[in-house]
Amino acid sequence: MTTDVETVLFLPGLGAGKDPWAAQLGTLPAGLTGLAPDIPGLDRAATPGEFTLAGAARGLRDLLDERGIERAHVCGLSLGAMTATRLALDFPDRVASLVLSGSQVRPHPALMLIQRTIVRMLPERTAAGMGLTKAQWLGALRVVADADFRAGLPTIQAPTLVLCGSRDVANIPAARELAAGIPRAELRIVPRAGHPWNVQFPELFSRTIAGFYERLPRNG
Repeated sequence: MTTDVETVLFLPGLGAGKDPWAAQLGTLPAGLTGLAPDIPGLDRAATPGEFTLAGAARGLRDLLDERGIERAHVCGLSLGAMTATRLALDFPDRVASLVLSGSQVRPHPALMLIQRTIVRMLPERTAAGMGLTKAQWLGALRVVADADFRAGLPTIQAPTLVLCGSRDVANIPAARELAAGIPRAELRIVPRAGHPWNVQFPELFSRTIAGFYERLPRNG
């Protein structure tokens, strides 16, 4: 259905903590409202091994159906950005635009192995502080390690803003690959910003996405 108010669906990074999008939810341009759900399969009630990118995309499609939202602007950070990409690939008619920050296309296997090895050595309380179990955390990292969006990027037709902090060095090559592979994408490398810069520099992140949304046609 078409309404005067359009929805921005905010998707967090893995273990982003409570209300990572609080600043952005409160500063959207007129005509936009925000929705910031847990990523399906990674909420506290989810069982280990339940999370997949495809399953998360289906869960978000179902959430939009429940809310009566025909199309949403989707803004994701890290794992949230990868989930947003999967949503755009699997349900392109539900995605009005994409903002992908600190995302990946085909994660480097060696780096992912190192990350999983480190997580295995951490105490359970570390995961609990992120709102996860270690089993959920490790399972999500395995899913990320197996992801490969390269073949699908040219099929994404939604206007896309690709973002990456200049200090988020590990993700800059993927940001360039995303921007080169998605036909209607623009790339912005943000000076001095790290990985979770929506929290590190909330006003700058909010202004950046607001400028992008203000350039888009509405209700199209």
